[in-house]
Amino acid sequence: MTELVAALADQRRAMRLREEARLAGGDWREARTASHATRAAITAPTVRVTVLLPALACSAKAAVDAAYAMRNATDHAALDTAHVRASNAAEELVTAAGELLAAA
Repeated sequence: MTELVAALADQRRAMRLREEARLAGGDWREARTASHATRAAITAPTVRVTVLLPALACSAKAAVDAAYAMRNATDHAALDTAHVRASNAAEELVTAAGELLAAA
């Protein structure tokens, strides 16, 4: 869980930097490369969480999808909204994991 949540935070940060550069009309190739690396780092912990804690599979997928949805924001307000949604989805995943483990 901690690896997935950290990878999601890295992806959100990378996507914010990438999309801010893109929206500003700057050269965002380096930021795009960084976001690809953080995106790839999400795969393994997502699979582990899904396999080892299948009750969290939907929450994990929602958090991952929300982080990816930051891509191609139409403007800064849309980027801010997508960033908040992604942060909230990650928090919901952590809450769901806590509840699941507390019940065990």
